[in-house]
Amino acid sequence: MHTTTETLRPLLIDAGTSLEAKFEALHGAYAGETMFILGCGPSLAEYTADQLDQLLAGKLVVALKQALDYVPTQGDFLVLNSWNFRSYEFARARPVVIRESGRNDPPVFLDGDIALDIPRPSSRDDQLALSRKFDDYMFSKTLNRPWGPGVLYEIGFYLAEHMGVSKVVTLGWDVGVRNSPQMPHFYDTTSPEVVRFIRQSREIEDIGERNRFLHDRGVVYNRPRIIPEEVDDCASVSADWQQWLNGKGIDLRLVSHQSLAADTIPRTRIENEI
Repeated sequence: MHTTTETLRPLLIDAGTSLEAKFEALHGAYAGETMFILGCGPSLAEYTADQLDQLLAGKLVVALKQALDYVPTQGDFLVLNSWNFRSYEFARARPVVIRESGRNDPPVFLDGDIALDIPRPSSRDDQLALSRKFDDYMFSKTLNRPWGPGVLYEIGFYLAEHMGVSKVVTLGWDVGVRNSPQMPHFYDTTSPEVVRFIRQSREIEDIGERNRFLHDRGVVYNRPRIIPEEVDDCASVSADWQQWLNGKGIDLRLVSHQSLAADTIPRTRIENEI
């Protein structure tokens, strides 16, 4: 955990602290630092968990969802929405949990230290990947989140801008696979026990009870339906995100041998960025 996070953490996880006060404390708090954002794409496994644990020790690390499972001791911030949800066991100091949710999202069972709203869009055209209205959703302007799709676009890059970092290095940001309804993840191997739990859950009619059953057993639930066109949208907008971040004084770099993100984003290795 970064030393700045250790200082800020008591304020950020205090349920009595207002949301506005939390974001005021985060504004510029990591000026000039490098933020490492870990996504759930297969490229996360290009490093072993032990390698990442050593390389990222003391660095500013934002883990998106299950990426925290891979390096549980190094997350400063854990970013979640209601989809592909699961329970988490926190090692050492609990990360600051940032969770966004929509009004009609299915139930989940972990509160966020920083809870954000994501209003449901009226149409696919409202996606940030298509509108590219990045400035409209800076945390200095609104705490409501857009429809990205995805927490990297809805929260991750905006945290970088708000915190004042000078560089973002992503690992596991593979975007997806074109022309496929499936989004591959580093954790996709399913054990026989998990398969058994999923089958048992199908007998539970109430969605809240079903989700609680899966949550208590550490199984991923609320798996979303993937719109194949969204992969192209998210890949295409990556160059615009790079340009926007560069305009805010933030260098964007990518660690992956298979990412669909724009070729203009420099490829690198984590050991070259520490």
